Amino acid sequence: MGLFSKKPVICNICKKETAHKNKPKSEWKIEGPLCADCYVEQMKIFHEQSLRQKCVTCGIEKDVPDLWEPRYQWDMTGLLCKTCFDKKDIDFKNKKSFCASCKKPLGMIRYNPKKKWVLDGQICRTCWDKYKAEIG
Repeated sequence: MGLFSKKPVICNICKKETAHKNKPKSEWKIEGPLCADCYVEQMKIFHEQSLRQKCVTCGIEKDVPDLWEPRYQWDMTGLLCKTCFDKKDIDFKNKKSFCASCKKPLGMIRYNPKKKWVLDGQICRTCWDKYKAEIG
């Protein structure tokens, strides 16, 4: 066995003998060497998967440039389609603009409900006082 001698290796996918081995990427979850054809084929598959993703809420698969990134206030990870983004944006604006309990418009001063009150959104002063007296 010489210093620069190359032994032929067998491809892990197509089982053909090849002189040049290619190391697969760790994301592919393939063990062992690949021939050039199989390496290129795996590269194409992985690249096509990275160009398409699913919407986080509805699950529709679209190209990545057609998907929207959620706003940081929403505390979400992933991408949204345009319709889901618009629905989430309207819902978020309503939660910030109207009381979660009585649906009256909120002014400058808003109150965050306590966790044990199980309310989603912010509330007005009168609702805060009502919940504080009832539940505590």
